[in-house]
Amino acid sequence: MRPYADGRGSYAKVTPLFKQFATKRPESSPYAVGTYYYVRGTYTHFNLDFDRDVLHIADLGLLQISMEPVVAGPKDAYAFQEGDLKKIRESYDRLGEELLERRAQDKSFNFFHFNVALDQGPCLIKRLSGCGAGHEYVAISPEGDLYPCHQFVGQAKYKMGSLYDKNPYQLKADLVHDFRAANVYAKSSCRECWARFACSGGCHAANVAFTNKLTEVYTLGCELQKKRLEVAFYVKIHEIQHNTVSEPKQEVRC
Repeated sequence: MRPYADGRGSYAKVTPLFKQFATKRPESSPYAVGTYYYVRGTYTHFNLDFDRDVLHIADLGLLQISMEPVVAGPKDAYAFQEGDLKKIRESYDRLGEELLERRAQDKSFNFFHFNVALDQGPCLIKRLSGCGAGHEYVAISPEGDLYPCHQFVGQAKYKMGSLYDKNPYQLKADLVHDFRAANVYAKSSCRECWARFACSGGCHAANVAFTNKLTEVYTLGCELQKKRLEVAFYVKIHEIQHNTVSEPKQEVRC
């Protein structure tokens, strides 16, 4: 999925570089505090058994892992299809069980979406809108154009400015406002959802890609998030009951 221009895969070249980089970031932080790293992968229709990919990465000694669902158009061959959700849920279930087993054997790794702080966690502001795209940070394209995040690059409607503008720090105020206001209370589907303060309304780019609106949610993304939370809660509660919690308490940050 990340080939060179001549079609050759890049895995063999990149993997040892991941391992080299990880040695320079020895700290471990499930909640992104301090100097740490995450190796991030993407799963698609082609690898719905992505739990195997996560475990492969862990077996390489890369213990801070994130595996994200692909955001793709319906015409893309690797986009999720009807019927994929059952297999995706099964992968998360298997991954949760494997994580517990490895932690019991002192072979633990961190899977980003299973890191849930039940006793502490994000402040209210972050729970209302987890993503800061467009108002807390921006992405810069190779051409110097400014967008809410990397997934909006190339979409003229969401161009917020340019490094070559007279005042490059003066972003389009209406876009800044729209992204800041796209919180869980602005999305009707979120208002009664049990996961709203953990999901925080989902990914802005995914919502726009599938609904063309910042305030309407990508329904498959909602289902995936709820499943991840279910498994995360299961893992956390199991560890508490068996007194095997391995993660230190983290300070609350905004």
